[in-house]
Order: sequence, then structure tokens, then C-alpha cells
Amino acid sequence: MRYARRRRWVAALLGLLAAVAAAPLVVAGGAAGAPPDSGLRTVLNDVHTDVIHVEYADGALRMRSRGGELPYDLYEPPDVLFQLKDIDQVSRFSVPDMPEFAFLGGPGDPVWIAPQTEADELVFAGWDTESILPGVLAGDAVDLSLVDVTGPGRVEIFGNDVAGMPVRMFSGTDANIRTLRQSVSSHTHANWAFSALGRYQLTFEARASTANGTPLAPARATYTWYVGDVAPEQAQVTLSVNPTEPSVGDKVTLTAAVSPVTAAGWVEFFDGTASLGFTAVTAGQAVLTTSALAGGSHPLTARYTPTYANDHTPSTSPPITLVVAGTGTPSSSPTPTPTASAPATAAPSRTTVAPSRTSAAPSSTAPSSTTTSPATSPSPNCTPTTHTSTSTSTTNAAVLAQGHVDYAARLVDGNLVAQIKDGTVAGRASWRDPADVVLHLKPGGATAVPAGNFGFLGATGARIWQIPQTQNSNLLWLGWNTEEIQAAQLRGGSLTWSLDKVEGPGKLVIYLFETFGQPRVVFNSGDGLPDRYTISTGTHAHGNWAFTREGAYKLTFTHRATLANGRSVSDTSTVTFAVGGTDPNGLARRVSSRVYTYTGNSCGGPLALTGTSLVGPVTAGAGLLLAGGIVVALTYRRRRSS
Repeated sequence: MRYARRRRWVAALLGLLAAVAAAPLVVAGGAAGAPPDSGLRTVLNDVHTDVIHVEYADGALRMRSRGGELPYDLYEPPDVLFQLKDIDQVSRFSVPDMPEFAFLGGPGDPVWIAPQTEADELVFAGWDTESILPGVLAGDAVDLSLVDVTGPGRVEIFGNDVAGMPVRMFSGTDANIRTLRQSVSSHTHANWAFSALGRYQLTFEARASTANGTPLAPARATYTWYVGDVAPEQAQVTLSVNPTEPSVGDKVTLTAAVSPVTAAGWVEFFDGTASLGFTAVTAGQAVLTTSALAGGSHPLTARYTPTYANDHTPSTSPPITLVVAGTGTPSSSPTPTPTASAPATAAPSRTTVAPSRTSAAPSSTAPSSTTTSPATSPSPNCTPTTHTSTSTSTTNAAVLAQGHVDYAARLVDGNLVAQIKDGTVAGRASWRDPADVVLHLKPGGATAVPAGNFGFLGATGARIWQIPQTQNSNLLWLGWNTEEIQAAQLRGGSLTWSLDKVEGPGKLVIYLFETFGQPRVVFNSGDGLPDRYTISTGTHAHGNWAFTREGAYKLTFTHRATLANGRSVSDTSTVTFAVGGTDPNGLARRVSSRVYTYTGNSCGGPLALTGTSLVGPVTAGAGLLLAGGIVVALTYRRRRSS
């Protein structure tokens, strides 16, 4: 028995030695076999994305990127490329002859801008700290710094003030405009300006301390932008050998110089058609050492393989003929350098454009509707008829006066529904019926009508109260979004949002700032209603909400769309505002009602709804709404796949 076990052990050892002998040799400084295949960076070019997504977990800061559909995609910075398309008068402009914009270049110089205001054709780029809750970091803030820029031109990142004038945030040319303090649980969008076409690399750093004042190790990441049509940059590789007159058994060092120096990837070294091994490129160089060259003439080449095929092209060096003095082969094999895994710069395992998602969104439950669509369609002999119903309840409305809020359109049980997305509590979002909310624009929102093209607001210098397009942490920050709706769900991938009625002491104007501060009006109750505005699915935007007088306002909006199956859907709701010194609590308790319509038939059965009522559940469901609503993750959604 003992001898049998020994025989089995010896046989296993001989098998292992045979396998080792048959395995390919790994030369010193390199790895055997072929290098990994090139991957593809994910290209984001017409989506709502946070280029810089700052996280804090396990006692450390981390920087990634995020965007896409729910559940949103998280990207490691090297795996994504942000493309700014070259479209005349959409992304490509001439620098205006205004001293305020001189930092972009001389009057008439070309400039390419990814705008602060969302545009269907362009990437809508920002940054965020939304995953970091208050109370975790000192000052509830992170310091973001632009520490390095490479590329063919200048880079400037700027926003707009209440008059539309530029507010510089990060500058690639002015060392005094490099750091911005960003509050936690927030996000920001800005204009990203580039002065020339081509590839750029922007390196950012995040710094913060814990709540007790202990500094954290800074996080740093490099983000790649491409302005214009994405094309891989031409790479070149040259080979040198040392020594140049070796003898059999000498160590020979092969050095491949790869340009540009930013090109990442691997270099495989060849003796004729036989591979000597490959090494990763570091700082523009790849080095391999071998003592396994036999006597005689050796045609040596180096072949560069990029990490990402949409970054750089493959390249092969001109051959070098190396003559090794002596005859025969070396008496000993080269010293192997076994590697358990691919080099640190290896391409990601995926080779498709769309990466696998790295996080899942929590499940969410929309507020229940009091009516549902039928399970079966009516007989074709039935005559459709339209019915209207009103549901009424008494509510204690939630007063929202500070933080992020969106007036949103969603599809619930196949019906279009308007809801308030309440993000005023950091780290969570609650969905509320508009009838159950009072939005308070505090007295701090008072400002004056700017000079220039702002006559639609009133006379220059006149007093107005305004929710700004750029977030003010002391005020309500109100936007609109269709993030919950996918393009394939609606015909044309868009819906119509209309302002039907304004009740209050003054007028309401909602407007946006264009790239160079020009105002663009969305709704203006002063020149007649209704006003209509088309919104693409997957949109999340912010604008200026201006009221010309203090007081209580009721704004009636309607969303309309056509589903992919051809059914028309709509929802009308009224939102209450307390502007300026008006007490919002006096508006919070009231009788509210919602009107919805559905199509029925002469056979007595209901057909598909064209609206919905969210007032019905006034018992336990209403209690949930008053307790803070149904909690879902606050995320971004991509408009279309790239």
C-alpha cells in the first residue's frame, strides 16, 4: 500500500515536470504568449452623465464616472471616453466680442462647448457628490481640483450667474482657478469649453477630511475627452538593442519606445516570426531582457497593441538585425518571470462598447393608482366612449423649501403621471403627488431684473423672486425630468409639457441660459397661455423659475404623449408655490382634487386610461406619502445608448 502511494506520487511529479517542460518560456522582464486583445472605451456623447462621481466608502475617497439608464452604469475613468460632437451652432461657436468671455480666446476664435443646458445631440456633463451623506466629511464638502490638462487646446469649465454672465470654475490656463469646493449630496452642471478639436486628458483630484478633522488620502483620476469625430491616434514604435554586438549567452535588452507617451498597452517582441514575450508600456517604454538568443543573425521587431482600440492604432517597429557571435544555443534557459495575472494595465475583460453595470438600483414601488387597465381588450363591435372622473381629498401638504426637487413625468401602470421627485433629504428620493406639496421660494430668492435681453421679466432693476438654474444651497433647486421614461416607450421619444394656467399675484417665467448667457424662454404666463415645450425622454434639466410678485401661486401643467402602441396618454396637475414672505404652512392644508379620463366602451368595460389619480389611497397609502413617500435611489438616466 505504501509503495503504491509512492508510485502514484512519483507519477504525478513526472507529469508535473513534463507539463513544465512543455510550457512556453517567459523571458526576464516579460510574459510569454500573446498580449491581451485591445478593448474599447465606452463612448458617451449624447447622454446625461456625471463625468466626476466622487464617493466615500470604507474610509477612503474614490473617483469614478456614472450615467446611463436605471440602474445607472458606473465606469472606471480609463474605461470611458466623453465625446463632444462637432456641430455648428450646437457645440461649435465663435467667441463673442464681450470682455466677460475673453478667457475663451479672442473675438471670433472657434470654441467647442458641451453646454450647461441639455441638448439632444450632445453630452450633458457634470459632476456629483450625491452618494456622500451629510455629517460624514468635515464641512460637508469635498475640494475638487483640476491638476493637469493635456490636449491640443485650452480647457475652461464655467457656469452662469443670475444675469447670464460667466462664472469660471476650472481653468486649464489660470492656476488661480483650479479648485472648487463642492457640497456633499449635490451635483452640478457647467459649460465644458475646448479651443481645438482633438483628444484631451483632464486629471482631477478630490480632497476631504473626516468629520473629526482627519485628512483623507486624496483621490485622483484622469478623464479622457474627444472633441470632434472620435479617431484613434496614430501610434509609433521604435526598437533599440543593448548590447549591439552580443555573444551567445549574453543578456540582451530590447527597448521599445512608444509615442505618444500617453499611449497605453503592450509591446510584443519578435525574433523573425517567433515571439520572445511581451511587456506593458510604462511612460512610453516597454523593456524585455533575454539571454536565449542563439548564435547567428536575428531580425528583431516590436509590435505595439493598444489597451483601447479607439485610443491608439497598433504599430510595428522597423526591423533591427542583431548578429550574435558564437555558435549553437545558450547552455541554460533564460530566467523565467512567472506572472499569475495580466499586467496592471490590461484591458477590461469586456470588448463590447457597453460595459456591464456595476451596481443595481434598489427596487421601487410607484404610488398605487385607483384605476387599472383591463387585462383583455374589448370586442371590436363595442363603441369607445370617453369618461371623466374627479377624486377629492383633504391633505396636509409637504413644504419643500431647500434642496433638489424635480417636476417629473413617469409611466405608472402604462399611464402618464406627473409627480414631484423630492430629493431634499440627502441620500434618498421620495415620489409625491403634486397636490401633496407646497414649494416655497424663500425671501432669499429675491433679485433684480438684469440689464440686457431680459425685458420678458420686466423693467431693468425691477424686483423679482427666482429659483436659479445653478444650485444655491440655501434655496429650492427645481428642475424637470423624464428620466424614468425610456425612448422606446413613447413615439418619437419625447412628450409635450404645457403650462395651462397661472393663478397668483404676478406672472411666471421659466427660462434657460444658453451657452453665452442668452436667455431662452420656456414658459411665460405674461404673453398668453397655454405654452408648450417638448421634452425628450431621459431628460433631467434645470432652469430659472421667476415670479414677478410675492404671494401664493397655483401653476397648472399638463404632460401629453403617445405610447409606442399608439395610445394617447396625459396627466394634468396643479403645483402650489409660496413665493417670498408668504407663509407656506397656510397653504399646506387644503382640499385637493385630481381629474383623470379614460376610454370606455358600450359593452361596459373600461379601456386603457389616459390619466390617473393618485389621491385615491387616502388611508394607509396617504400615510406613507405624508411620512416621506416611497424611497427610491436618486439616479441619472441615459437618453439613448451610445
